[in-house]
Amino acid sequence: MWKIVPALEIPKKYERGFVVIKSLSDSDIKQVVEVLGAASPASEFSDILPSLLPRLPEVPEGDVQKFLETLYSLYSYRSHLDAPIDEFVGDLSEAIRESENEEVQTSNPDQLALLENRLKSLLTVPSLSMRSKARALRTDFANIFLDAKIISDIRPVWDGDVKELPGGAVITQTLKLEYSHAGGTGELYLYLDKEDIELLVSALTRAKQKVATLESLAQRSSMKILDG
Repeated sequence: MWKIVPALEIPKKYERGFVVIKSLSDSDIKQVVEVLGAASPASEFSDILPSLLPRLPEVPEGDVQKFLETLYSLYSYRSHLDAPIDEFVGDLSEAIRESENEEVQTSNPDQLALLENRLKSLLTVPSLSMRSKARALRTDFANIFLDAKIISDIRPVWDGDVKELPGGAVITQTLKLEYSHAGGTGELYLYLDKEDIELLVSALTRAKQKVATLESLAQRSSMKILDG
């Protein structure tokens, strides 16, 4: 994860991506921007990889993948910071200057200026900007759903001597919700009876119908739904 403590640092998992950016020619950068610009805003980097590989025949597939992973991460991080492009690229340039990775690091003013221009070109593709803003809006909540499970139990009921067989039993259902939040992840357990289950099924069915209606409305208005 990207961080500012106190200045932006390049995570090790993305260092190879910066090495690739340094190795690309101006012609390569234009090819990349062209492919990215033609992609759908909902595209993941894995969707773009097959289209980009033929444009960069001299770059190993693994490096192209690392490059795309890094680029997508940069878009997401910039959207999270809501930083102007010049300020963000300036911070990246400083991170490159201060990097401990010799393949990434450079203090040469001409090389840094070249990298800044490349980064501005790569980080201002409209389709990816739309995607990163959509993802930021989609997850701008205090708690985000991760998973759900219904736990079913049968509980015996005694009315007297527990050494005897129980006189009856009750069936219980527990809804387990897993979610993420700023501090990590959490769990919530809720008891459900039969009516609660029917209510949940009805609410979820209604939600699906609402989504279908809104998608249809968006299509009639020529508005793209940015999923992903």
